[in-house]
Amino acid sequence: MASLALPVMAGESIKSASTDIVRTPAPLASEKNGSTRVVLPPLAVRALHRMGFGPARRKKKAIRQAPAGRLFGDDFETLGDLGEDDIGYFMSLGQDDDTRLANYVEQQLDPASIDDSALNARMAQYPASFSTLNQSLAAVFAERSCQSSYDTYMRPLREVEKAAFTRAVYSKRQLFELTVDFWHNHFNIYAALSARISSSWHSWDRDVIRAHAFGNFFEFLYASARHVAMLHYLDNYRSSIAFNENYAREVIELHTFGAEHYRGLDQPMMVEALETNPYTVLGDPELDNPALSGGLAISDPARLVPAYYVDNDVYEAAKTLTGWRYNNANTSGACGSAAFFTDPNHHTQGQKSVLGRGFLTHNPDLPADQDGRITLKMLAWHPATARHVARKLCQRLIADDPPESVVDAAAETFFENRLAPDQIARTLRTILLSSEFKDPGLWGSKSKRPFEAVVSAMRVAGCDHTFRQDDTTNPSSNTTDSFLGEYNRAGQQLFWWRSPDGYPDRRETWQGSNALVRIWRAIDWLTDRDAGNAQLRVLRIIDLTLANLQGNPSARQVVEFWLEWIMGFAPEHGWTGPPGTLIANAPTPLGEAALRFFTQTYVEGAPDRTPWGADEPAIPRSALENDSTEYRWNTRLRGLVALILWSPNFMQR
Repeated sequence: MASLALPVMAGESIKSASTDIVRTPAPLASEKNGSTRVVLPPLAVRALHRMGFGPARRKKKAIRQAPAGRLFGDDFETLGDLGEDDIGYFMSLGQDDDTRLANYVEQQLDPASIDDSALNARMAQYPASFSTLNQSLAAVFAERSCQSSYDTYMRPLREVEKAAFTRAVYSKRQLFELTVDFWHNHFNIYAALSARISSSWHSWDRDVIRAHAFGNFFEFLYASARHVAMLHYLDNYRSSIAFNENYAREVIELHTFGAEHYRGLDQPMMVEALETNPYTVLGDPELDNPALSGGLAISDPARLVPAYYVDNDVYEAAKTLTGWRYNNANTSGACGSAAFFTDPNHHTQGQKSVLGRGFLTHNPDLPADQDGRITLKMLAWHPATARHVARKLCQRLIADDPPESVVDAAAETFFENRLAPDQIARTLRTILLSSEFKDPGLWGSKSKRPFEAVVSAMRVAGCDHTFRQDDTTNPSSNTTDSFLGEYNRAGQQLFWWRSPDGYPDRRETWQGSNALVRIWRAIDWLTDRDAGNAQLRVLRIIDLTLANLQGNPSARQVVEFWLEWIMGFAPEHGWTGPPGTLIANAPTPLGEAALRFFTQTYVEGAPDRTPWGADEPAIPRSALENDSTEYRWNTRLRGLVALILWSPNFMQR
């Protein structure tokens, strides 16, 4: 698929007071290198795709009824109720885009204020499927971590996996869920590596990732370092006097400074120093205490702090983190509690110099926990960490290569709020309210990864199925396992990335033919599932069509409805053009392709042709419910939805 980055376009999105359909006054399309044109969505749609997993369109929408047989025009009336439509709700938050975005961001940054009772009730219907999520780490770890049964020790991981899909699809706290997904990749752990990790995964997700997703980064980092999942994954639980550098290297290279601030084998004294000591103004009792750092406090203005790290900093940091353990009784069949503790007998004594440019930063007799905690503070509160984390957040929320201006602003917010309990939330606010986030020229510079693609498809197409551990919807074929088997082949099985760098967050990784075909197959599975049995459908394609189109619709009306419904807006003259327009003259390539697909047939030995008119005759409503006629309208309808969901337009974020 070709790159589809769009330049800045003229024209602002508008909304009629009588409808939830966001309309653009011009086609707003761009063509790059001869590639397929992608119509630029209004800010409401762009924001909902970037700040979450796309707009949910589960309720009956406002029905447009144009006079004089016209489908489009400014003189239409609205029937129905906006209900829980995300786009309609976003547009109700103010009189202009800036106000709406600001109000929506503030709501999303306060997840406790958002009523998520519908999600909670959905999950509560299946207590056996999510049985470990609210149990203590000690209870689940003691019961499962040293059992030989694969299903026993994998159960917490499997439940979190299903819960992640359920929350992403149904939660109204979309920014929170997207941020949780971000942090799972930032602090990546291959959850299936061992029984110790998989059996503690409910706690890692709940007590580390979710507990700190909008909070303070140092507290986040400290909690991650002490959790059994991270201790086990990067082998720090084994690090002793003969230290293991695995965790120390990754905590600097991936979690804090980032590889862009690495200066290799350079001598510490040769590394460029910061102009001022970043720890001076913090008032931290450990960094301010000269007795802990050999007579010159870490925060002393006279101390030179390096702007970059070298291998020696990794080795010294690894020494400070030795003796960090978790309770793993492993005697007489006991599994232990996974509680963190330090073992002084396995802690490397002696002085250390972490980011000290060769000078002492850690006194030789510090306890193991304090020794490591000081190191993590120095890393978390350094400007290099602010820049690394800010860039990754901007990359997630705006573009693969975000403008330096927004990275600078986010890094400044992150750095200036190092001690704030809501440091991460403040940084997110800076990014989401930036002009760069709203810049239409940056739309199309990111594409959806498999998880985002399938979840956004489920949200927009009215998914009403809970993917869960104990799924007996169809005894002959477990719906959840069947879907996950197809989804996982797309390459982003949740919590399954083996290396500590997390799933790639650049479009080129997911734009290869194999990855795209696998994503399309997962979406195809969703659109095809039990089409003939209303009780077993995963997506409500048929129901939504019949609920939102009155009488016997034309082919154009069906296509226009689903393009508007999925894309969240309509160009001024529609996706396919007003009635009477030849297909070849349709104003958007996607509308032309969708209408041709929906009406064409293939005759052996002859070119394809359109036996069914775009505007007449009408399609009998009953024919959309099944394939009782030769035109197989039910199959065509579901194929139409899949085609739109596969399109480059929908795959942008």
